[in-house]
Amino acid sequence: MSGGKGSELTFWEHLAELVRRLRIILYSVIACTLVAMLFPVSLDRTGFSPSNPWYTTIASLVINKMRENFLPPGVELIPVSFFASLQVYILVSLILGVLLSSPITAYEVYKFVNPALYRRERRAVLPFILSFTALFASGFAIGYVLVVPMTLRLLILMAEPFGLAKLYSFTEFFSLVAGSLLVCGIMFTTPIYFVLLVKAGILTTDHLRKNRKYVYPALIITISILDPDPSLVTETFLGLPLILLLEISILVARRYERPRKEPKSR
Repeated sequence: MSGGKGSELTFWEHLAELVRRLRIILYSVIACTLVAMLFPVSLDRTGFSPSNPWYTTIASLVINKMRENFLPPGVELIPVSFFASLQVYILVSLILGVLLSSPITAYEVYKFVNPALYRRERRAVLPFILSFTALFASGFAIGYVLVVPMTLRLLILMAEPFGLAKLYSFTEFFSLVAGSLLVCGIMFTTPIYFVLLVKAGILTTDHLRKNRKYVYPALIITISILDPDPSLVTETFLGLPLILLLEISILVARRYERPRKEPKSR
């Protein structure tokens, strides 16, 4: 990494810079996690008393909203262990901390790689960040509105023929919801990586088009491996729009191939 000013950094200087950036990212995640755990959503203290010293935090608000939005009628959650509520609270707080600190993380990563980038490459950083954010948010939204509710309804419906009580583990419920939402968001960013590979000359759009029959099943298998849901709901509702996005990404990637193909045609 040259710094763009003619000064070449040594390996140890690179390492020290990387450690410094990672330390800032870690501190920001911890700080945002504590904010999610402790910051009160409302200043209304009417329900606050020595016998009930709890108040609504960002994390507890999100937990209650997830229960209201995802839990079907007649279903109850029970804490299987003494630590179930604490585990869920810490898990949700940590996820919120990572999300809240993501702008700082993106900035620190950009500042670390920025000196090694050419001017035209720096101009491509902002579109990449915006595309990544938009695709992740789209996948997360599809998971929130469609995938997770349908998955939970199907899994609960499968238990009805056996006459089982609708009592489920508090920890498993939130692990399933959080895991499914993250998988939806992450898998929706897959087209960006194909575009970057084409731009770097590692892949070609012709290669992607000819190997669709291998690429698409591989993505579906990847979703099934990463997703905590054992049914095929996530693969169905996430796979179809993902395939459509990949087809669009092939068209977008062709724009980066033409400059390399033109000199070869002489």
